[in-house]
Amino acid sequence: MNRKKRGLWLLLPGVALLGAFLWFGFFAPVGKVFQLYDRQRKTVVFSAPIHAGDKLRLEIEHSFEHIPWYEYYTVREDDQFNLDAIAVAGYGAGIPAEMDVPTHIENGLVWMEDINSVFPQFSWITSATYMKGLQINGVEVFDFRSLPDASRIRGEIITVRGYLTDGRH
Repeated sequence: MNRKKRGLWLLLPGVALLGAFLWFGFFAPVGKVFQLYDRQRKTVVFSAPIHAGDKLRLEIEHSFEHIPWYEYYTVREDDQFNLDAIAVAGYGAGIPAEMDVPTHIENGLVWMEDINSVFPQFSWITSATYMKGLQINGVEVFDFRSLPDASRIRGEIITVRGYLTDGRH
């Protein structure tokens, strides 16, 4: 074997190794995170690992009467959010009483279940008074009252790529 061919055969494993390093370092899918992004300040204010089947609960205080409002979501396989149920302490302006879904009263809350509305992401303008907390799988993970009033927040699932970067694409 001549010198050029031998050099080429020695170079190929190095190129393959470099390619693998670049793939895993910068492009390989690592996992998924649920992220709250402040659109006005262009910063991530919260991020946590998330998987299909995980449960989210949003707590809000509704209306002038300051009644509790809870929204329950399930993370879908396609990284969207399925609104499963709403629980609210009464009916009134802004409460979707006309939905044709199973409804019952439990512990002073009106439960509307099997809603099955799908959201690709959330867009909120927060309120220091009315927007409360976010739970993932029953654990309180974020308090919206920690943000400045009227923060423009987007909640979405992000695929994290690459072990050597923050790699969010």
